[in-house]
Amino acid sequence: MTQLTFDQFVHPLSEFPNVVSLNGAEEPMLDMYTMASMILYSACANNNLGARENTLEALANNGGLVDVNSLFERCQMGDRGAILQTITLIVSSLETKIEHLKLA
Repeated sequence: MTQLTFDQFVHPLSEFPNVVSLNGAEEPMLDMYTMASMILYSACANNNLGARENTLEALANNGGLVDVNSLFERCQMGDRGAILQTITLIVSSLETKIEHLKLA
């Protein structure tokens, strides 16, 4: 099995290790790309089943014609291109969920 490090999962658009304050909120939080990186890292490196399910769901909902299982397997092997693509799809899923919450 490939030894994975969190550095492999940090997206170029991530603000890591900084935190952001969204819409002037007092509580700082991680930006979307850092959150997605953490979810994917947890799924791939730590075999977190909840994170894996969330990742596969995000890929299925936003991946189009992408073979989600193959893409996830490539992430587990440390394929940087697959990791970046997957993080982008997770971010898209997170943004969609936030928009739905704002509308509710």
